[in-house]
Amino acid sequence: MTGTYYTFMPVRNTEKSIQAVIDSLLEQTLPPKEIIVVNDGSTDKTGDILREYQNSAPVKIITTDSKTRDYTRLVRLWNMCLQRDYDYHMVSPGDTIFQKDYAEIIVNAMDKDSKLVIASGNLQTEKAGDPRGAGRFVQQNFFYKFYKKYPEIVGYESEILFKAQIHGYKVFVFDAARFEHVDKLGHKHNFVDFGQGMKAIGYHPLFVLGRTLNEIKKNGDMGRKGAINMLWNYIKYRPEREGYFSLFPQDDRERVRSMQKRRMWQYVKDAFTRFKE
Repeated sequence: MTGTYYTFMPVRNTEKSIQAVIDSLLEQTLPPKEIIVVNDGSTDKTGDILREYQNSAPVKIITTDSKTRDYTRLVRLWNMCLQRDYDYHMVSPGDTIFQKDYAEIIVNAMDKDSKLVIASGNLQTEKAGDPRGAGRFVQQNFFYKFYKKYPEIVGYESEILFKAQIHGYKVFVFDAARFEHVDKLGHKHNFVDFGQGMKAIGYHPLFVLGRTLNEIKKNGDMGRKGAINMLWNYIKYRPEREGYFSLFPQDDRERVRSMQKRRMWQYVKDAFTRFKE
C-alpha cells in the first residue's frame, strides 16, 4: 500500500501564483490527502482564490492577521499546520510548481526504504547535495521520534538533515522529480538566514568557506553575490540567548561540526588519492 502524505504552505499575497501551485498538487499522480494553507495576512485576492477550492478539494485554510511579511515567522507557521495522521508530510512553498509524478517518485522510494526519511526533488541541472526545502518530504515516524514541532530557531531546515544523518538515517535528492519556483530563490532575504543558520547549527568555518567558494565557482541559483552575503552573515552573526536568533544545543552543534570534519578529511584523502593516480 502506498504511503499517504499531506502538504502545507504559508502564503502571503500570492494571487498571481497560488492557483497554479495548488493545481499542480491536486493534479499529482499521487495527490496529497490534505493541503493546509496558511493565509498569512494577505491583502490581495489570495483568500478569495483559496476559498474557491474548499468545496471541491481537500484544502484547509488557516488565516492570520499578520500585518507584515517576516521570514523569521515561517517556521511558526509550519508548526501551525502539523498533523500526525499520515506517513509523510511535504513542505510546499506558495511559489512552487511540481511536475505531475513528483510525489509518486519520492513516496514510492521512501516506502521501499524505511531508513530514507527526508527527500526532495530538484530544480537545477546539477546534482544537489542535500534535499531542498521546497517539495521536501519528511517521514512522520522519524520526525515525531525527535521532535514535537520544528525548532523555532534559524537554520531549522538544515538542522533536521543533520539530525537524520547523525542518527544513521538517509536523505536524498531525486533529480527525476522536478519542480520550479515562480519567485527567484532567496530574492526576499538575499541568503542572510543561510549564513545565520549555519552559525546557529554549528557549521565548521572551513566547511562554510568551502561551500561559499563552491557556490561562487558554479554561480548557480544562489549566485556569487548571494554566496558572499551568506559567508558574511555567518561571520558577523551574533546569536541571542533565546528565541529565533539563538543557537541549537551545544551537543548538537558539536555533532554537526564533527560530521563536517570527517567529510572534509575524507575529501582531502580522496583528492590526494586522485593526485597520486
